[in-house]
Amino acid sequence: MDRTFISLLCLAIASFTTDANAKPPRVRFDTMPAVACRDVTDEEFALLHSGERLLEAKFEVSSILDSGSEAELTEFFFRMTSPQQSFRVVDYSPRTTLSSDYSGGISIEKKKEDARGLGLNATGGWEGAKLTGSGDAGSKNSLTTKYELVAPMESVIASGTIQDGYGVYFKLRRSRQGTLEGAKEYQIIFRASQHWRGDFLHVHCEARGMQRGFVHQLDEEVQCGFGQFPIALYLAGDEEAQRIAEKFVASNHRFRSTAIKSQQEIKRRSYPTVLHELGGLLELAEPKIPPSWLEQILSDSASGYEFENRLPAQVRTAASEYLVAKRELRKLKH
Repeated sequence: MDRTFISLLCLAIASFTTDANAKPPRVRFDTMPAVACRDVTDEEFALLHSGERLLEAKFEVSSILDSGSEAELTEFFFRMTSPQQSFRVVDYSPRTTLSSDYSGGISIEKKKEDARGLGLNATGGWEGAKLTGSGDAGSKNSLTTKYELVAPMESVIASGTIQDGYGVYFKLRRSRQGTLEGAKEYQIIFRASQHWRGDFLHVHCEARGMQRGFVHQLDEEVQCGFGQFPIALYLAGDEEAQRIAEKFVASNHRFRSTAIKSQQEIKRRSYPTVLHELGGLLELAEPKIPPSWLEQILSDSASGYEFENRLPAQVRTAASEYLVAKRELRKLKH
């Protein structure tokens, strides 16, 4: 077989493979870094729970589609929790919502007909007439049945509490009536100590979409977006609490930015020798700085990890400032 033909065939197959394995959409999330919480304690709650109060937090979570089609998105999942369990969720919005592709009910109409007939036909002369059937005599019954079905409903928003009430989740599904992309508002009403002045809310965001295969049977739902954010909460009108919350936000941003700028240096320190790097490639050696080092520090409130001394000086400084600001914010929960 001609080599040129084989080469062209290979290129055509490669092109088909690329098109058939379409990449899933890519989504980025963002949220508000700090939120003022309004006291919404009513008389009934105050009488029943003298040492607590109700607070309301309203904020937005936004999403942007970096690549791909929104038609390939299937759902967004948000989980919002109190890491130190300093407050308990008593109400939230949006609530579970059902929707339908139909504007009203579905009308059904069935018809049934039952017809009977008799015919006579006379042929020949008067003297020898023959009856063969021509004159028709018949009856026809028609029955029509009409009824209406309720249009099928599907969940477009599912929500509820998690972790014994110390958190809440929201699951948003794609529908013809709405869009997943964009900013959406969430509301949480929680009960906390009467002395509560601030803390932070941990927000976990995940997007799921379709990874198309060569054929429909190979389509797969995959993660196509992920993000984790701490939202600093503080009591509205409390200037000192607001200042501490803003300090936490600034230190968190500075720590993340320093970590990004130091990526190459951290990678080099993770595998300080050629043997370490080779062992890491072969999965025979653990890196001196684990890949999850940033998440470990962000999720904890204290230092003391073995890898910390291997981090660049500027990263250690930014991490220390972040942890101090985090501890100050957490003190406001009592």
